[in-house]
Amino acid sequence: MAKALKTLILPLAYFFGTCIVLYFNPRFDWITVLWLLVMTIIIGFFHYFEHKREEVKILEDIDRLVALLHNLDEHKESLPLKDDIFGALRDEIYKILVSQRQIRDEAIKAKEQLKRNMEDITHQIKTALTAVLLFLELLKSDPEHSQEYQERLRQEVERLYEFSDLLLKLSSLDAGAVVLNKTSFTAKELVLDAELSLEYLIRQKDISIEVSGDDFILSADRVWLLQALINVVKNALEVSSRGGKVSVFLNQNAIFQSIKVRDYGPGLTREEQLKVFERFYKSNPRSSGFGIGLSLAQSIVKQHGGEILIHSPAQGCEFELRFYLQAGKGERLAN
Repeated sequence: MAKALKTLILPLAYFFGTCIVLYFNPRFDWITVLWLLVMTIIIGFFHYFEHKREEVKILEDIDRLVALLHNLDEHKESLPLKDDIFGALRDEIYKILVSQRQIRDEAIKAKEQLKRNMEDITHQIKTALTAVLLFLELLKSDPEHSQEYQERLRQEVERLYEFSDLLLKLSSLDAGAVVLNKTSFTAKELVLDAELSLEYLIRQKDISIEVSGDDFILSADRVWLLQALINVVKNALEVSSRGGKVSVFLNQNAIFQSIKVRDYGPGLTREEQLKVFERFYKSNPRSSGFGIGLSLAQSIVKQHGGEILIHSPAQGCEFELRFYLQAGKGERLAN
C-alpha cells in the first residue's frame, strides 16, 4: 500500500501543479512554459533525492544482512531482526544458517564421541589380548601352573566374547535393525530369569535378591528386555558389598509399569548420575565391567517406549525401568 501511494505522488503532484499554473495564467505563453519547467525541475529533484534515499536504505539493509551473516558465523544468535525489504529473506537465511550450524555442531560432537568410543573399544580389546599373550608365554615358561593359566586364558576369551556381543547388540539397536517380537509374560518371571542368569555372581558375592510389590503382565520382547534387566541387576550386584542384598520392587498404576532395582552400595553423585548412561563410562575405573551395560539397557527400554530413571535414596542407588501404558490399553506398553 505504501509503495502504491509513493508511485502516485509524483504524477498527482505534477497534475495539480499544472492545474494551478493554468488557473493563474490560462494563456499558453513563455510565463506558463517557465512555470511548468520550474515545477518539472522541482519535482524531478524531489524524485531524484527520493530515489537516492531509497538506494541508501537498500544499501543499509544489505549491510545489516551481511552483518547478520557474520554474526551468525561468530555464534551470535540473539540479534534484532528489523522489518525491511529483506525481512523475509533475512528470516529464512537466519533459520537456515542456525539449523545448519546446529547440524554441524552435532556432527562435530558425534565425531568426537565416535573417536572416544573407538579409543575405549581399542583399549578394552588390547587389554584382553595383552593378557592372553601374557598367559600364553607363562604356559611355556611355567608348565607347572598350566591349569591356572588355561583358566585365566578362558576368562579373558570369555571377556572378549562378552564385549563383542554387547557391541553387536548396541550397533544393532543404533542401526534400527532390531525388530521387537512382543509376547506377554509376568514381571516376576522376568526377574527370576535375570536371577538365574546372574546366579554365578550372586553366589560369588553371597548376595540375596528380595522381590516385592504386585506382579503385572508385560507385553514386550522378552529376550531383549531380559538383557536390559540383567544389565541393571548385574550393575547393582557389582557395586554391592559381599553378603549384602539387592531389592527389586514391582509397581503398576494407570500411567506406567515399573521395575525398580535398588542396591545398597556407595551410591552415585549428581555428576555421576548424569554420566552413568554414557557408553564406556565407569564410575569406578577399576571395575571389571566395560561401561556398556547400562547404556545398552537404556537403549532397549527406549525401544519399548519407556525410560530408565535414577533415584538417590539415603543409601545406595535405585534404577527404575519404567514403561508407559497406552491410553485405554491397560496392560500394553507404549510403542
